[in-house]
Amino acid sequence: MVTDGGSGDRGVALIAVLLLMMLVSGILAGFVTVVMGEQRLQRIQGDRDEAFYAAHGGIEKLTSDLGALFTRSYTPTGSQVSALADALPAMSGITFPATSEGTGYGITFTPDTNGNPASSVRSITTGPFQGFTGLVTPYWLSVTARTPTGSEARMLRQVQTVGIPLFQFGLFSETDLGFHSGGNFDFGGRVHTNGNLFLAAGATLTMADKVTAVGEVVRTHLMNGSAIGGSYPGNVRIITAPGSYRNLGTNEGSVIANLGSPLNEPLWTNLSIGTYNGNIRNGRTGARRLDLPLVFEGATPIELIRRPSAGEVTTSTVFQLRYFAQASLRILLSDTAQDITSLPGVTGTPPVELSANEPAGYAVDANHPPFAEGGGPPHGKVPAGTPLLGGFLKIEKQVSDGVWQDVTVEILNLGIAGPNLSRTCTEPNPNAVIRLQRIADLSTCSAGTTVPANYWPKMLYDTREALRREGESVSFSNVYLGGVMHYVELDVRNLTRWFQGQIGTSGTTVDHTTGYSVYFSDRRGNRDAAGRETGEYGFEDFVNPSSSTGTPNGALDSGEDVNGNGTLETYGATYTGGGLAWQNPLDGSARLWTAVIPDVAKRNPARFFRRALKIVNGRLGNIIAPGLTIASENPVYLQGDFNAAGGFGNPHVSCSIAADAVTLLSNNWSDQRSFDYPHRAASRPATNTWYRVAILAGKGVKFPRPTAGSPPINFGTDGGVHNFLRYLESWSNDTVYYRGSLASLYYNRQAVGVFKDGSNTYDFPNVRDFRFDIDFLDMNLLPPRTPLFRDVNVLGFTQILAAPR
Repeated sequence: MVTDGGSGDRGVALIAVLLLMMLVSGILAGFVTVVMGEQRLQRIQGDRDEAFYAAHGGIEKLTSDLGALFTRSYTPTGSQVSALADALPAMSGITFPATSEGTGYGITFTPDTNGNPASSVRSITTGPFQGFTGLVTPYWLSVTARTPTGSEARMLRQVQTVGIPLFQFGLFSETDLGFHSGGNFDFGGRVHTNGNLFLAAGATLTMADKVTAVGEVVRTHLMNGSAIGGSYPGNVRIITAPGSYRNLGTNEGSVIANLGSPLNEPLWTNLSIGTYNGNIRNGRTGARRLDLPLVFEGATPIELIRRPSAGEVTTSTVFQLRYFAQASLRILLSDTAQDITSLPGVTGTPPVELSANEPAGYAVDANHPPFAEGGGPPHGKVPAGTPLLGGFLKIEKQVSDGVWQDVTVEILNLGIAGPNLSRTCTEPNPNAVIRLQRIADLSTCSAGTTVPANYWPKMLYDTREALRREGESVSFSNVYLGGVMHYVELDVRNLTRWFQGQIGTSGTTVDHTTGYSVYFSDRRGNRDAAGRETGEYGFEDFVNPSSSTGTPNGALDSGEDVNGNGTLETYGATYTGGGLAWQNPLDGSARLWTAVIPDVAKRNPARFFRRALKIVNGRLGNIIAPGLTIASENPVYLQGDFNAAGGFGNPHVSCSIAADAVTLLSNNWSDQRSFDYPHRAASRPATNTWYRVAILAGKGVKFPRPTAGSPPINFGTDGGVHNFLRYLESWSNDTVYYRGSLASLYYNRQAVGVFKDGSNTYDFPNVRDFRFDIDFLDMNLLPPRTPLFRDVNVLGFTQILAAPR
């Protein structure tokens, strides 16, 4: 019998195929399951990523919004902070729901008694202000982001807003900063510049605290491009650790040589971060730019000391940050009443015209002298009876936040005149808070004091402002009109007495929540070609490098564009403030460089916009507690011991001066002597004088050292830190003692005379005993209205992921 085996084999094969197909199906099903699982996981992860990035974006927006609010308002209210939560990020499909863990998008803070964020004074432990003491406010930010599919991510962030006072820096500069003192110089305090830093020394320069420059650190050249060569062979000592220093070699700047040369890497980074332990840095090793809040509002730092524009809104951030708005007392002078009354926030009481007419409530007698008038030829170049002061005056006090009252006549009634300077005389108006004029050089101290022609304007001769170049004959006795500075005198002792109610009637009612402050602006004679007040000198043709004498050339040279508008301005060389019939040499042909005999200068009104404030009688004990700030749109002359008396004793108070420029005049200064010896510094001898005050002022624009006339190696610099405070006397046998903080945020707009030294302007001090005032490291001992840098520091960060819902 034959068996058919083929059918059996075919059955086995079928079974095998079926088993294989089942196996493949199982594998395929498993693969599909894995793929679907992976896809689901990817979707879950994608949702989680979407939630994470949404939460991250939200927390960053909330941080940014808080920073913007802090920039606008240093002390935001609780409602302002809470309102930030209403500005949700716009993200498609993303919601920010509240959960059991808290709000979905918001900021919390510890409230004070008024429900506003509570601040405290503490040491800064992180950020660019590490090591300072500041006003710190902590906040906690929380964001929960949910995707359309239900994935959630929650982020928490702790931040602090930090307010750091400008005067906690020993030295701060908005622009390039230079050290090149011929003698030893050791100021102390933190040093920062938003520009480049030039380090040189004739003897030894000691930088005893952290130094930061956003630009480059140059060790081979001065800021005018001159190589230091053998002129500055001294050591530059940089701190490496408390009590330890190392000399920074001329080959150890952040660039090989001058600006524009190759970077000195990796040497510089190794030195900055390693050898010096971060105590000297530039932008590549950690330094970062610091700006005041008004800069974030589109303004420039000089707006701090300037008047507001006529249409400026009083609630704007820039307006509120102006010294004009913050002052306890403000003193305003202009050519017309409209120039003053059109300013925002000024009261409606009409300004007082400074002419022979008596304002209501002001009676001319021995104690209330008439406003000065010209006496006619020969030296009085205006007709007899012509006002010598001119313009309008308005003085106001702030009695509460934004509420002002006019006190012009009250202040005038305390007196306005100083003594005859041609002989030894006492003050004719010993209670005067401001002095606008003085008794003329008469035969006696008080003859004819009710006669207007027996008074002359207050003025001094500033050789630096008068001369374009050092090198005038020391025997040349005439004075250049550009150096004849007409000033208003502020008597600090009598100001204190008025605030305390010892003189006058209403000084005790001024607002002095954070201390006392005074704002001053004199724009008489300040008109451009269109007849507008500018607050600027209006003459920029003063460098002229191809001329050994600096003769104007009609071109805008490097160092001349002080306001940065790219236009050569010369309107200040021609008087446009009136139509009086002037006689030669004060007729229409007169220019800034016109020379006149001193007697002509002293007997006549100001021919050009040469206005200033002189501060006197500020010795120890004369300044009101807890402190005084004086801000001036004009140059300031600080005469005699200030907040000191033959030394730095007690009870001193916290003081600051903010101005276009600040010139130190010694206890021996004499206005009369400045005219008797206008170009011979040796005949204007100083004497040891002490000043304890923070200074915020402008400085000159640097320019390449000209070759014409072979000027000194430092010509074209701003004078260096040691000459930031100006001099007009011979200090060669005397010492300038200074304690404070120095800050330069802008270029001079009125006192634009370039830095110069020599036998005409001043003889450098025997010793510059400059020191940072460590009192300013205590927030409670800062001068009133000290400007603040503002920053937001991130302290902590937490991410919380939630499962899909």
